[in-house]
Amino acid sequence: MVIATFAQVGVIVWLQGQRNTIAAATDRANQRFAQQLRMNQVVVELENAQRSYFLTGDDRFKAEFEQKWNEYSTVPTAIEQFIDIPDDVTSLKSVDEQIQRWHQLTQDLIARRDKLDNLTRVLEEQTIPPMRAVRSTLDGRQRHETDLRNRMIERSQEIDFSSAILTLALPAVDILMLLVLVTVLARILLDPLGTIAESARKISDGNFDVKLPLAKRDEIGALVKAFRDMSNAVQRRQRDLTEALTREREISQMYASLRANAERESARLQATIATVPAALVIVEAPSGRVVMQNAAADTLIGREPDDEAERRDYWEDFHATYRDGRHCPFEEWGTQRALRGEVVVGHEMIVRPPDGRTVPILVSAAPLRNDTGEIVGAVSAFQDITNLYEVDRLKSEFVSIVSHELRTPLTSIKGSLQLLLEDLPLADPDHKVLMDVALANVDRLVRIINDILDISKIEAGKLELNPRPLDVRELIDHSIQSVQQIAKGSSVILTPVISDMVPKVMADPDRTVQAIVNLLSNALKYAPARSEVTLAATSEPKGLVRIAVTDHGRGIAADKLGLLFHKFQQIDGADTRRFRGTGLGLAITKALVEMQGGSVSVTSELGKGSTFAITVPVARQG
Repeated sequence: MVIATFAQVGVIVWLQGQRNTIAAATDRANQRFAQQLRMNQVVVELENAQRSYFLTGDDRFKAEFEQKWNEYSTVPTAIEQFIDIPDDVTSLKSVDEQIQRWHQLTQDLIARRDKLDNLTRVLEEQTIPPMRAVRSTLDGRQRHETDLRNRMIERSQEIDFSSAILTLALPAVDILMLLVLVTVLARILLDPLGTIAESARKISDGNFDVKLPLAKRDEIGALVKAFRDMSNAVQRRQRDLTEALTREREISQMYASLRANAERESARLQATIATVPAALVIVEAPSGRVVMQNAAADTLIGREPDDEAERRDYWEDFHATYRDGRHCPFEEWGTQRALRGEVVVGHEMIVRPPDGRTVPILVSAAPLRNDTGEIVGAVSAFQDITNLYEVDRLKSEFVSIVSHELRTPLTSIKGSLQLLLEDLPLADPDHKVLMDVALANVDRLVRIINDILDISKIEAGKLELNPRPLDVRELIDHSIQSVQQIAKGSSVILTPVISDMVPKVMADPDRTVQAIVNLLSNALKYAPARSEVTLAATSEPKGLVRIAVTDHGRGIAADKLGLLFHKFQQIDGADTRRFRGTGLGLAITKALVEMQGGSVSVTSELGKGSTFAITVPVARQG
């Protein structure tokens, strides 16, 4: 009997030790989980403060960003003190290094914020991808911490259940043993055993307010002491179980609160999407079916039918073109490109819904990915730019009218000046110099007006091209003849380099020569005296011929190359004054070449010179 009692007590003590161990581990897991939640929240608040300051420049957001960074710096240490597994420490240090790199990148961008052009694009290209990786890692850690905590809770519940079972089973076993002993032992043992049995019945009913007989120095006394210890252990187990249930209810309430917050944020997001003026559409992958769109999208592009056949017919009747009138195939729409993983920004197209309207729109789209990086859908934003088209039309009409009105009197002035210079003797040589200056400036004004008219026609889509098979050597000869006098005046040598077997090209002769002359004129402006400018023609893959102009001037800085083909752009104010550039020549060249199916490119090295090149499609044989 004594041995059995000690065995029972040993089991209870062992269970208590297991319970204490599990309780300590559960408490550490809860602490890690709470700190991990805090880390995730601080990172989200850090990103929000960074984006707010970067987009608005408000110093309050910058102060908030610094405050949140100071708050974050204590979190990894707080988490690490509750980690027992080396791999978890390594994972924590890895995500901390990612956040540190993101913070350094953000600090660098904040320092250069005033020098950046497109802040939104900088955020999307430089800070959002690393932060997306950080948040993905944090989500993984949170799931890991949640699993760990759940395992601890489950283990604690198993121990509690085992303890409760043993606690309830042991008294029953003791009662049976006591009944056997009552039968065997003398009547003098029945009373204390009856008292113990009654106490056991009360304890089994949940009543621990029992009175046990005094423990004597015999077997009955040892039994009383063991029963009292068992009663105390059962009470402790019950208290522990009650506390565990209380903690479980608190965790459930916390989960319910988090779920309610998520539902509120989702409702807020849906309300925001519904009220923004831009048309927003979210589609699923891979079907491309619309799963959500706001009221602005309903007005702009309509709503697709639910039936699959009707939906297919609806989109077949939904036509789209580029601004120049070329058909835009369905697979090139912004949403379809986003489903392939592309990010589309500012894609301009003209749509004609089945209701017969014609609406010019500006499309931006991006893919939606799950935690594994798989594309699960796409979001697209559409903006009606009908008013912008009208403003652009009025602007082009105004420029055309003004340019025509200016060109007529300038032509008369030029003719008058030429007559004066050719037919009338000038007594004073200074007068001839002044007349030459006036004639040169009239020519310059005419060129500027012609450039403005060309760029206006290009933007309005009214520039007509007449491509035909052309010999590349003839194009180069005509181009060199057009600038030969300028080259002689600048003491620059023009050298054509045409490789053998260069095929004919399909191009508009006048506009192609105009594009090459623009490149030659720029090269002559910047080429040093007594240097050489080469005009080379070579065959390229994919049915193209490359025509490149190379000078040995001072070159162009790498950060300025992107500005060269923009309208009215000059890379240096001193050069603008020295060479009197308008900033339209390269823009016109780029437009003329691309309208003929070619492309433009530039390479440059400071102090060594630049190479501007165009490609022209090869003429088909037969």
